[in-house]
Parts: sequence; structure tokens; C-alpha cells
Amino acid sequence: MPADILLLPSDPETVPHIDDGRRSLFVDALNIAYWCGQPPSLRLPITLIAGLLAAGHDAVLCFDASARYQLKDDAEAYAQLIQHDGLAFEVPSGIPADRVLLKKANASHGAILSRDHFRNHRRRYRRLIDDPARILAGYVRNDRLLLPALALDLPLPATTELAWALLPIADTAH
Repeated sequence: MPADILLLPSDPETVPHIDDGRRSLFVDALNIAYWCGQPPSLRLPITLIAGLLAAGHDAVLCFDASARYQLKDDAEAYAQLIQHDGLAFEVPSGIPADRVLLKKANASHGAILSRDHFRNHRRRYRRLIDDPARILAGYVRNDRLLLPALALDLPLPATTELAWALLPIADTAH
């Protein structure tokens, strides 16, 4: 594990158990891109996926079809990121990304990283949505991306280019 990825102390009473990190993690990437407010930044989901993979998690970024427009400041990096199967994917236009995230997490008994409450999907996915070990939220504080349920504390690079360098891919030029 890289030296700059710190593990947060966890209290078993307040932090849900995550099956020793073996549960598949589906990242609501556009939701996370807004964790620092407007405009959204690709540096957040890139930093998160790099940290998750470095910590040994099986994780993938899921983007809404509108992400290419909402992340216009990071258009070049986004186009490159989507080319890496197994690292990120974009839900086709006309299909709600939330439904895809919930379906994949439900089928694999995985978890979703997002601050979304998935209210529109509660009827079908109530057990998943109401399980605090399967919908995991985080936040940004003092230039650090924090996910307490996974004991992750990641330094947030200042730019998308610096975040890109953290990715475990052979071609880091974007």
C-alpha cells in the first residue's frame, strides 16, 4: 500500500463491516465528482478508484451518459478513462445510471460508493439501499478524500493530471 494512503481508525460500533474488502465496489463516479461542489471534477473519482485499487478492493467507476458534458473541463482525461475496461464505464444514454449501479451491486452482493439516497429505486432495491454496509458515503475535508466505512483517507491531488498519475495503468499519458 502506498505510504500516502492512511487507514482511519474504525470503531466496530459505527463503521459497517465490508467482508474483508472482497465485496465488489461500484462507484457512482459523477456523484463523487461533485463532492467538492461545482464544477464537478474528475480528480475525485480518479483519486478514489486509484486508492481503492491500491488498497486491494475490486472496484469500478460508473458514469452517467451526461458525464462527458458535465465534466467538460476534464473532457480529454474522461475520454481516456472510459477506454479502460474494468476501470470505468459509461451507462448508455437513456438508461438511468442509478438503476445500473443498483442492479450490478444487487447481483454481485456488492456495495455502492455514493452520497445518493436512491429514493426513486427504493421500492425495487429496498434491502440493498437500507443496508449501511452496501451504500457507502464519504466526504472531502482538508484536501483529503475520506471513506470511513472502508477506512480510507486519500490525499486529494490538486489537478486531474496529478490524480491520473495515481492510476494503475501502463499508459499514464492522457
